[in-house]
Amino acid sequence: MQTPRTRKQAARNPNLTATILKDGGSSCDARITRLWYDGCEMVSDDRFDVGQKVKVVIRGLGSIDANVINTADGTVSVHFEEECPV
Repeated sequence: MQTPRTRKQAARNPNLTATILKDGGSSCDARITRLWYDGCEMVSDDRFDVGQKVKVVIRGLGSIDANVINTADGTVSVHFEEECPV
């Protein structure tokens, strides 16, 4: 039987796939590597700009508006406009 992950383990490695909706109607796929109540860190092949508004859509869980706060080497950090309901 598989041992359930703790909340801390889930935050460190949530293993979630998301679709990122950008201003202008384009979208891309991303893998969420860290998830907090007020934001998340993702890995994506697409380019993002600091300050860019996006919508993070987590399949099966819903979506939330966010702002890009950091980008480096394919890693994108966003801050949610509201506390994450997930």
